[in-house]
Amino acid sequence: DDLRNYLNKLRQLEFDLVIGIGGGSCMDIAKAVAALLTNSKDPLEYRGFDKIIHPGVKLILIPTTSGTGSEASYNASFVDQESNKKLGINGKNMFAYKAILDGEATMSCPKFPLLGSAVDAIVHSLEGYVCNNHNTFSDMLAEKSLQLMIENIQDINNSKGNAKKRLELLKGSFLAGIVQMNSGSGVAAAISYPLSVYYKVPHGIGGGIFCLGIARWNIDRGFDKYKNLSNIFGIGECSSMDVINFIQKIFDSLEVPKKLDRFGIKRENIDHIINIMQTQQAAFDQNPIKFSVKNDFENFILDYL
Repeated sequence: DDLRNYLNKLRQLEFDLVIGIGGGSCMDIAKAVAALLTNSKDPLEYRGFDKIIHPGVKLILIPTTSGTGSEASYNASFVDQESNKKLGINGKNMFAYKAILDGEATMSCPKFPLLGSAVDAIVHSLEGYVCNNHNTFSDMLAEKSLQLMIENIQDINNSKGNAKKRLELLKGSFLAGIVQMNSGSGVAAAISYPLSVYYKVPHGIGGGIFCLGIARWNIDRGFDKYKNLSNIFGIGECSSMDVINFIQKIFDSLEVPKKLDRFGIKRENIDHIINIMQTQQAAFDQNPIKFSVKNDFENFILDYL
């Protein structure tokens, strides 16, 4: 509805350039507006991939949070309020013409949304690093992204902020956007989507609540790739579980939530939560260890309620 309202006004004008300044949702709106100014159908007609036929108006994106990677990707996400599903307008004609990364642009962002966005970038890269669609090139980008995020994320606790560290976070989140675009998402991000639609759990925080738990779930079942990140993080040769515990300590220092009760979600909501996760099995199938809504999700989610 928001996108349609903007387009009804803006299609009456002519533009040489669109500039989107803000977080992920703001940039996604800007991407879709720029694309649909030259494609005249209703926005719902463009859901899916490569349905934008004509190149859009040139677009410049300036992120003010360091996490979604929207400025780097061809995805723009929206909520269809009739079906309560998060859907995308995606494809080669959705890329920005330019992206400007400036650490100063994040300075006025409050801590919680800044934290959510940075954690979102970590989830993108950590899950993209292990999901079934990963490849050599996405792995290289994921490793560098995680290094930049882990080395600089503590600046979120700095009330004044360090522009150089914030720029490093922006670089990390930019790379994470490319990782997600090429390797896809995993279980934690998939769980977060319905929770953000139905319970207003911020998407990045939602993924952050679950991503380390999913990693431990994988490790307990013999998956061992996380240990390759130990030298990237500068903690020396160690086990996969040690790497995940290292990230957990950083999350704890940043006060990343561990439970869903902060968002009013309790055990009596379990049946509804299981029901709304039925749409996520395809994303769950990206996990390197089989994880199903029917057999695995209920026992997993109970630890967070």
